[in-house]
Amino acid sequence: MDEQNKTVQPEAAAAPESRPLKKPAPAKDEAPRRRVGSFTLGISLIAAGILFLCYYFVPGFDWQLVLKVAPAAGLVLLGGEVLWFASHPGRWKYDFVSVLVCLLLMGVCLCMGFVPLIAEQYGPERQQTANRLSQTYTDTLYQDLKAEAPDVQLEDVYTDLYLYTSTVQDLADLEPGDGNLRLTVTLFGPYASADDFAKDCRTVADVIQKQAVQPNAVTFRCDAPLPADSTVRENLDSASAPQTQDYLLEVSGTTQLDWTAEQMARQTEVSGLLDEENTDSDEAEEAAETEDAEETEAPSSMDGSGLSGTRSD
Repeated sequence: MDEQNKTVQPEAAAAPESRPLKKPAPAKDEAPRRRVGSFTLGISLIAAGILFLCYYFVPGFDWQLVLKVAPAAGLVLLGGEVLWFASHPGRWKYDFVSVLVCLLLMGVCLCMGFVPLIAEQYGPERQQTANRLSQTYTDTLYQDLKAEAPDVQLEDVYTDLYLYTSTVQDLADLEPGDGNLRLTVTLFGPYASADDFAKDCRTVADVIQKQAVQPNAVTFRCDAPLPADSTVRENLDSASAPQTQDYLLEVSGTTQLDWTAEQMARQTEVSGLLDEENTDSDEAEEAAETEDAEETEAPSSMDGSGLSGTRSD
């Protein structure tokens, strides 16, 4: 028994020495952080390249529609990427440079989408179309006036057309909300009264109402020329000659264009040449009286100063 114990004890004593030591498990590699915005930036750059290729090689490619849709599509894509990373736990962070570049591309697309609108609003094409249609309307109206109202003496017919859209290419396409058409008709005088002037205006208005496109406003005027003879001018100053007058009538819309000659005569503005001359002469007389009064006061003040100077001596 003792021997056995002696043999067993060394084995028991040696057992702890023969056990292998456990090595600590190696630490797992940390997962790389995902950058939110890099995916959207990559898709945006690829889409921009594809759109450029389509613009150059695809006939009839609607690049204006693409520029209008691109900012909204970019925002949807970037928002979807943010939601996906937020719903999946992990190590991620925002890539501010990528997000900034994406927003910059969206802003450029948005600004380029407004370029066609600005070009349509202020471009030369629409103004050229308006000038062409104005000239066409003027020529047509003048020919109709010569044929239907030969007794009316016309000095000038001027058409001013302002288009709100570039889709109008012909007068037949002009709708009431597509532009503003204003007409100015200058008549030769002189007229003895506003009634005679209104009769010719009524005759011209009848021809205007037969046109395919009705103007928004019409201005009738008759400017009496100033007399060139000095003797006539002297007679005008002395009110011994008949008064020469200017007439002006403005009508707006179809309702006022339907006025009768009597109604037009009541709305006609009459300005007389003698009234203007008398106004100028009255102002000149007042100025002369003021100068005479100043000159009268000036010598009296000088005399007073001379007396005071003598007394001081």
